[in-house]
Amino acid sequence: MKEKFLKKIFLFSALIFLLFNPLIFSQETQNLPKASDSSQIDDLIQSGIDLTIKERYDLAENDFKKVIFAEPENPAGYFFLGATYQMQMLDWVSRFKEKEFLEYMQKAIELSDQRLKRDEKDKWAYFYLGNSYGAKAIYDAKRGKWWSGFKNGLKARSALKKAFEIDSLFYDCYVGLGSYHYWVSVYTKIFRWLPFLKDERKKGIEELKIASQKSLYSQTASLYGLIWIYIQEKKFDDAIKLAKEMDEKYPESKLFLWGLCEAYFTKKDWASAIDSYQSLLEKIGNEDKSKYQNTIECRYRIAQAYFKLGNKKECLSQCDKIFSYPLPLEVKKEYKDNLEKAKKLRQRCLESD
Repeated sequence: MKEKFLKKIFLFSALIFLLFNPLIFSQETQNLPKASDSSQIDDLIQSGIDLTIKERYDLAENDFKKVIFAEPENPAGYFFLGATYQMQMLDWVSRFKEKEFLEYMQKAIELSDQRLKRDEKDKWAYFYLGNSYGAKAIYDAKRGKWWSGFKNGLKARSALKKAFEIDSLFYDCYVGLGSYHYWVSVYTKIFRWLPFLKDERKKGIEELKIASQKSLYSQTASLYGLIWIYIQEKKFDDAIKLAKEMDEKYPESKLFLWGLCEAYFTKKDWASAIDSYQSLLEKIGNEDKSKYQNTIECRYRIAQAYFKLGNKKECLSQCDKIFSYPLPLEVKKEYKDNLEKAKKLRQRCLESD
């Protein structure tokens, strides 16, 4: 279960930097096709990004569709709408917006390519191109298409690198580049003997730190990425501090609370982990689209923590709650391994009495 849980978190980590980069707010976007009231377009995009972070997806969708209607040749609206669909699918553990996501990302890529044919020094086109390929890489990885995901990841890195080469002060690019350099190094460790694969974890961390200090719009994304890197690097106190700060800033969102829970759990601070997961369960509440999958994750972690504390009664209670849910057949199939592990943990509690 932990492997699947961490894979889910990695996907969130890779995606989040895409949603915190509203680069079209810069004055340098004056060469983009403009609607009659560009300030209103900027407000819509800012609003849509904020609503996505707060998990108010329907309202965010409406804002981005208005942007597309006003500026149909601008890749930004298509990219942000596709990214919102992707975040929603990850949050709800569902593929219900898969077709739309792929269509909008492909449209963003096509429009970015068209802009680059007109101006090969268009750093913003490179930026959207890189972000769109990055989103597709995440999609491929989630579907188990690792080779396709790797190739799209390379395209994303190449485009972001070109954007930075055009403008050395384009620090917002460091978010995507830093995330790529760090996590690719982590997940390709066993292939480190290949000459073209290097350990660039330190480089990635430094790039994210620079972005958190010098980027115009990506400080939040950089700090979010650092939360998960600190967990990976076992710098738990740093991760906890950052996660708490971000959770206070975005109390409507579950994203940063997931990070706080994982930091406490990996640190083996079982009591704090239980409290954090209980808070996360309260945020999940009765969400129709994600309550079973996400609740199973939380309750199993809580059960594990109680078991580590020697509280077999509460461990059994959490396991029993997992099996009390009227799980749809597709959830039972997808979470077959997870449910089996919960069953084994419950059995361990009974046998140890």
